[in-house]
Amino acid sequence: MRSTVTGHQGRARHTAVRAAAATVLATALAGGTVLMSAPTASANPIPTGKLKVNAPAAVGGAGQPVEFTETITNTGSQKADYHLHLRVTSDGQVASDHAIVIDYRDPAKGTWKSVPLTVDSTGGLAYDGEVPRAFEIPAHSSVTLRLRIGVPMGLPHNGASNGWVQSVALESRLGIGARGAAADIVTKGIKVRNISPSLSRVPATAVAGGAPIEFDAVVKNSTPSNYINVANTLFVDPHATVQVRRPNGTWTTLKKVYKGIPDDNPGVYLQGRDSSLRANSTTTVRVRVSYDATTPLGPTDIGRCVYVNESPTTPFRGTTTCTKGATVQIVAPGTKGSTGTKNTTGSKGQAPVKPAPATKGK
Repeated sequence: MRSTVTGHQGRARHTAVRAAAATVLATALAGGTVLMSAPTASANPIPTGKLKVNAPAAVGGAGQPVEFTETITNTGSQKADYHLHLRVTSDGQVASDHAIVIDYRDPAKGTWKSVPLTVDSTGGLAYDGEVPRAFEIPAHSSVTLRLRIGVPMGLPHNGASNGWVQSVALESRLGIGARGAAADIVTKGIKVRNISPSLSRVPATAVAGGAPIEFDAVVKNSTPSNYINVANTLFVDPHATVQVRRPNGTWTTLKKVYKGIPDDNPGVYLQGRDSSLRANSTTTVRVRVSYDATTPLGPTDIGRCVYVNESPTTPFRGTTTCTKGATVQIVAPGTKGSTGTKNTTGSKGQAPVKPAPATKGK
């Protein structure tokens, strides 16, 4: 209810206020000193906050998310509730709404949970989300959150077969209170790197119906992401037989898989369809390839690709990385110089590979 002062009391009070103001003004003009009472401190000071983001410098494209931290500091004089909003923008178009993932570690339960993201395609591809809980922080105190960010390029076993990004930008916005007024905004750039397949020391010639040639199939993961659901593959002539050496020294013959395209070379899975790669590691598979006596003489190619999150129903479809393979010259038995010649199209700078010891079994 609004109160109103009326009658003589109201006029008397108004007159007294005017008289007091006149006295202050006269004193100031005369060069005197006017003592004013100090302003009363606000009963509800505006809360403030600061955000520190330790985002990763890079993540692996189609790899697992990489952990990092963000620290929220209450720089105000009383406790306050804080919210963390996250926005990721990419420098290119991707084929899936699930190209970006952000997780947070629940401080109460110690488990990883997903940050729900919505896709905004207006003015470029962006993913928006908010950590689904508030953080009450006492005055002049801090809370550090554990988060993960990744660029999986799609759901497991449904990776994108086209589209790629070179980098993403992570914008972290700190909000205060129920209305989420922005207290601090930090943006970090994150590179998107890729795994790298190669072939090492492939012989330049092979004899039709002769002994197999041996070489290494290499996959280098120089990213901070772990990888799962990796299909490490070779593509060979239909007349070829591919074997890999197991840790116990025996050789296993691999099944050739056709893509259903006429005259297309079949592929083989060197480590199955769901192998894994550790962050910052290199995997090497020893391979030998033989060509039957009916193989046409002349050049034949060995293709080299890896697929991540390959479709369970469509072979060789997933997030794809291929590299220059090797060309092998198929020669007739007894051809001069048909053994011991190295192919120069292998991985640049690859260390020499020692000959494989003789083993039993196939």
